[in-house]
Amino acid sequence: MKKIFSLLLVSCMIVSITACNKFDPETDPDLNPVSSPADTNNNQQSERNTAVYEVVTSRAFDYDFTNMSAQEFAASLALGWNLGNTLDATGGNGTDPISQETSWGNPEVTQALIQTVADYGFTTIRIPVTWYKFMDESYNIDPEFMARVQQIVDWSLDEGLFVILNTHHEGEWLIPTEENYEQVSEQLCAMWTQIGNHFADYDERLVFEGMNEPRVGDDWNGNMSYYQVVNKLGNDFVNTIRGLDGYNSTRFLMVPCYAASSSGWIWGLYELPDDDRVILSLHAYLPYDFALNTQGTDSWKVNDPQATRDIDQLFEDINAILLENGKAVVIGEFGSMAKNNNLQARIDHAAYFSEKASFYRVPIIWWDNNAFTDGETFGLIRRNFNDCLYTGIVEVMINNWYHTEFTFETEK
Repeated sequence: MKKIFSLLLVSCMIVSITACNKFDPETDPDLNPVSSPADTNNNQQSERNTAVYEVVTSRAFDYDFTNMSAQEFAASLALGWNLGNTLDATGGNGTDPISQETSWGNPEVTQALIQTVADYGFTTIRIPVTWYKFMDESYNIDPEFMARVQQIVDWSLDEGLFVILNTHHEGEWLIPTEENYEQVSEQLCAMWTQIGNHFADYDERLVFEGMNEPRVGDDWNGNMSYYQVVNKLGNDFVNTIRGLDGYNSTRFLMVPCYAASSSGWIWGLYELPDDDRVILSLHAYLPYDFALNTQGTDSWKVNDPQATRDIDQLFEDINAILLENGKAVVIGEFGSMAKNNNLQARIDHAAYFSEKASFYRVPIIWWDNNAFTDGETFGLIRRNFNDCLYTGIVEVMINNWYHTEFTFETEK
């Protein structure tokens, strides 16, 4: 019963991740810029954090992917950042890409923002994208929307970042049941055929992630029937990409288990496609009450076994079930919310999580929805200023991954 209860907490934790939140730096004295605001219409920041490149010396364009294993590639992704609640927002008018991008309160993405991500030491950017709003009844993707996605991908690659491009918030049609399988597979394959063809000449620095958190409604636990459908859809995605031209034959691909669950007994049942360049994608907001539950605790202490238990179990399962069997994994979403001025607890939590990740060389990608004052407050980089509010969190992740003692000059 304890295991079931724990699973329910963990698997429910991602339910509300699509929350959107605006913030106004004028209404909270704690939100004053840590550096001069950058002109978001300018392609260069006013002051770039170039010192970080003395620590983060390897960028995506430095690697030779020819004989790289999936585990080696995953480790090269290192520390990542999610462009959350942006291209994956589901508002807008369905014709103007920017209307969707800004529909949940976030500003239009700029090249300066992408530069900021790199300048704060992140080596990977995950770009969640909701595509169906810009598809016609024959599943054709709007060229203007595709061009906007490409622009942001190009900016990211130019900064030396790895890019993970996915399908996100497609739950209106991507329902993994047996009765829906044929239609879902047809649409999923049609989407990825177009995406794969469009980016065929982009090398292995661009990763495709077939689905986000495939599930049936709010059922985060699922059942064997659902798991089997997700297995089949994962294979359909991989086979679709491998059947295309260009770098699609060698590109690294990510596939989630049911709901991208962090529960080992769920993803332990997942059958990874028979392809040595496929990586499992997991999401891990652990422990749930601290990391994701808006009504949960604001406290987390490293010397409390109850606080560290779920994180310890996650990495023990990853090692035993995946790594020791030659399989690779990416933790595509993790993080913790700001609650009641609990910055030190969040720093300690990020330090512990990243220390585990570094030990096992499992990349971790922070979920950033640009929310700081209300709702699911995962924001790190403030997009209206192109700076990082909580540099202490980023510092401990950098220092644990690279085994350094780096600090930002503008630390707050």
